[in-house]
Amino acid sequence: MTREDTAERLDGDVAGAIGSLGDRRRLEILFELAEAERTTGTMWKTLSFTELYDAADLDSTSQFSYHLDRLVGPFLRETPDGYCLTYAGAKIARAIRSGEYESTPEFEDRALDGVCVFCESSSLVATLADEQFHVRCRACDSTLVTDFFPQSQSRGRTPAEIVESFGHRIWSSFVQLRGNVCPECYGRVETSVEALDPDDSARVHGEATRHSHVSACRECGFVITFPVEVAAAFHPAALGRFWEHGISLWDVPLWEFFAFIVSDAIAAEVVSTEPVEIQFEITLDGRTLRLAMDETMAISVP
Repeated sequence: MTREDTAERLDGDVAGAIGSLGDRRRLEILFELAEAERTTGTMWKTLSFTELYDAADLDSTSQFSYHLDRLVGPFLRETPDGYCLTYAGAKIARAIRSGEYESTPEFEDRALDGVCVFCESSSLVATLADEQFHVRCRACDSTLVTDFFPQSQSRGRTPAEIVESFGHRIWSSFVQLRGNVCPECYGRVETSVEALDPDDSARVHGEATRHSHVSACRECGFVITFPVEVAAAFHPAALGRFWEHGISLWDVPLWEFFAFIVSDAIAAEVVSTEPVEIQFEITLDGRTLRLAMDETMAISVP
């Protein structure tokens, strides 16, 4: 989305819609409908004016009508039978319930299995910095993984379970990116192949240059980056080859996946980035599987 597109949206109804949430009673209306959906197991559950009014702490129906009217459109849909949440209304209710808006919880550094793709040492640690989850190398002080850390992801989990949840969450994001779907807003993403900063890539295997698979959302601007080797590793032929060797890649977190890159079990030769042309070799127990990525970002067996 361009700066002009963003300005146009802000000049429209966005500010008014966000402002309509600035009242506890209106949030209570959203929660009442969200709770009705949860308890009945019915998506887009409809409640009548009277049912919602009876649950509200207001002295008059005219006051209640005013608050309802502020929500109808962006957050509520009016039907012949009453009112139900819109997608945006349901998402707001879920975000508040889960605590996404709250500050990130405390998280003590935790040692991880895996190796650093920069210095190849086994000194990785999961840490919290700038309200984000990071995987960092203590030996060379490089940051290898960065992800958002919402309050809800820590609630009810031990430190070990928090780390494990990030391992699965990261791969779930990659699954969506394979279909050009943004993991944040579900808009369309544009993907490119980019070289790492020269100062960083020079620290990997001498002068070898590492490349990243970079996906940016056209709608919300969310950007997510993976090593290009990930795209090849999750091709069905590669998944099968790893499975034959007793390895389920879906259960290997990204920071442990780095070991395959460092050991050249998965090797990438970037012939060109514009247009994209990459040759991959996946070698396990002396057997090599060759794959290729073309300008469409698709992986195939050549």
